[in-house]
Amino acid sequence: MEFKQLQYFVTSVDLGSFKKAADALYTTQPHISKTIKALEQELGMALLDRHPAGVTATEAGKQVYAYASDILLKCGQLAQIETAGQYPPLHIAAVPSGYLTGLAAGFCARWDGPALDVSYREGSLDEIIQRLHRHEANLGLILLPGRKLAGFVQRTQKKRLTLEVLRTGAPCLIVGPGHPLYMASQVDRAALRTQPLFQPPDGLLSWQTGALVGRDAHAGPAGRIQVGSTLMAEQLIRAGLLAAVGCAWMVKDGLRAVPVQRLDEKLCLGCLQRQREDLSGAEQEFLGFVRGQSETE
Repeated sequence: MEFKQLQYFVTSVDLGSFKKAADALYTTQPHISKTIKALEQELGMALLDRHPAGVTATEAGKQVYAYASDILLKCGQLAQIETAGQYPPLHIAAVPSGYLTGLAAGFCARWDGPALDVSYREGSLDEIIQRLHRHEANLGLILLPGRKLAGFVQRTQKKRLTLEVLRTGAPCLIVGPGHPLYMASQVDRAALRTQPLFQPPDGLLSWQTGALVGRDAHAGPAGRIQVGSTLMAEQLIRAGLLAAVGCAWMVKDGLRAVPVQRLDEKLCLGCLQRQREDLSGAEQEFLGFVRGQSETE
């Protein structure tokens, strides 16, 4: 049995797909499938049910998943021994957001303790979960609609993660000075169908199946805009060529949050952590810093 086999198996169960696991682990789908098949043959049991929509763990697979997750967790802890004590870690994975990057940068600028070991990675929700499982991050910062919160909490519990909701707010349209809606007192949600919007990679805030945004959410007078860079998106928002869905507390200098009419919805800022694992002093202070923003803003 090899470490790689356990990693591929756990990742496939977490993401529910060989393809998603291959993307997360920077390999190919056939290689993932072949490696897990070899593990099943070695153990003499089927670990996964394979179906058109993806893969799910069998009853035996669920037990192997629990053991494999513990092994991977301990291996990650061993890998950190070499650098333990040298620099306090601040290892964060986050959805693309200028607000979140600003929080992390602001905390680092105010930190007056020993030199930090800082790692800040952006990605989709699945990528954040994988970074936590691989011990590449100790905190995961996410934004998601309140209507998806209960289902997501159940999902994280199955993956041995905990979710803390740090703050909530009503969705607004975030625009820059050059945007035609910059001076609007409010905006009707139907009007958002014509607005090019910056979306996270997993579309959690897109509402593309709901009332907020139509199928061509990125298409507008300036053409079709597709952005994978938080910095690029912020510059386009400031130029008035792009907007974003967020909360009033996410607004930076020069931008404006326009309330959305008749929208019974909330946005949640949450933090993911591994269960039963202590954070560094710097990471605990960072969480306190983020919580404190809701009291001062």
